[in-house]
Amino acid sequence: MTRATAAILLTVAGPAPALGMEAPHPPQEVTVETLEGGRILVRNPAPGRGGGPDEWHLVEELRLGQADGTGPEVFGDVHDVAVDERGNIYVLDVGSKEVRVFDREGRHLRNMARGGEGPGEVRYRDWASGQNLVFQPPNRLWIGDGRQQLSFDSLGNELSRAGGFLVGGQLPPRSKIVAADDEGFVYQEVRVSDRTRSGDETISHTRTYGVRLPVYPEHPNPFVPGDSVVLDGRISTNTMQSRSESGGNITLGGIIRVSIPRRVWGFAGGETVWAANRAAYRFHEITFAGDTVRTIVLGNPPEPPPDDSDESEFEPLIAGLSVSPEGWLWVLRFPDDPDNPGDRRVWDLFDNCGRYRGELSSSERIATVRFGGDTVDPIDLGAGGVVHGVARDALGLSYVLRLRLESADGMRPTREVCPF
Repeated sequence: MTRATAAILLTVAGPAPALGMEAPHPPQEVTVETLEGGRILVRNPAPGRGGGPDEWHLVEELRLGQADGTGPEVFGDVHDVAVDERGNIYVLDVGSKEVRVFDREGRHLRNMARGGEGPGEVRYRDWASGQNLVFQPPNRLWIGDGRQQLSFDSLGNELSRAGGFLVGGQLPPRSKIVAADDEGFVYQEVRVSDRTRSGDETISHTRTYGVRLPVYPEHPNPFVPGDSVVLDGRISTNTMQSRSESGGNITLGGIIRVSIPRRVWGFAGGETVWAANRAAYRFHEITFAGDTVRTIVLGNPPEPPPDDSDESEFEPLIAGLSVSPEGWLWVLRFPDDPDNPGDRRVWDLFDNCGRYRGELSSSERIATVRFGGDTVDPIDLGAGGVVHGVARDALGLSYVLRLRLESADGMRPTREVCPF
């Protein structure tokens, strides 16, 4: 693509060292270019792994969950966690089929959204990766079950209940709200599948959309169709292998092949979404009209293989992508061995201007990668580097952590003033 303006070389220093400490790294140089069409390109040099311009760590502030007893802190199978503006913590316990609410000090307040089909009740599915929580200011908690989206006030009163958003007149097989803002919008992942059959083979083409929806509480269906952008496409093939009849019963057997997920994305609120190919450290900020307004590059990443290439050529580097309220990107690295990822999770951090700020590692099991299943255990990124995560111990018992992100000298994430 043709450059519209000359590149700008910026020197970005790390935070000033505390008294008696040496600066952890020399200043970092970032190159910023404006490309044809006005897209901003931010180039970061490749850092030495194990460090960056800043050193970051997570400080534990609160731990909820215990192995023994009968109290509200004995969790069954926690799938997600959300936090409201007062710091109250909502824990989605699929094992117990309810949402448990704690204040910011960890004191139990109430239970809500019990399992069931009636008003104020939620249909819980142990297998549903779409089961999740999202809090929307000032007082709305969204609970998704993979098929329906329900909302409640903080006391547990049901406010709305609706099916998935329609794309192209089709009801998607899976949809979930993944983010919300205080301007009245929710951000939803919607998966729509088209199936074709030829002989013994059924081929499904599944497209994932990112949808920005305005919410109107007074409407029977609170979703009014909004803007959408295609985020990913995958193909699955079901080939019939056998067919036998015995006593009037028909037994069918087959082999299902699913293409591996090639993209990750994170919703930032407002009118954009961040997306990346898993095989390259190149991140794109995309509007819901489909325009790329900014690209962040770390090092000199190679071009990823095309979507129709052999999957053996695809080597993922990125497992997940999240966006904090300050606009910082949290890029979860793909483990060396996805079948045995171990306890250590590593993120690369970029500030809202696109500058690489260093890496973060955690020994807590707060992000378990399931590459084939396309899921990462949830983390709730709050303002000021406050992180709430669903964790599991070595025995698989669920608990909830509140952590605080800090640099070596106590600096916390803020929305920076970008010099470009």
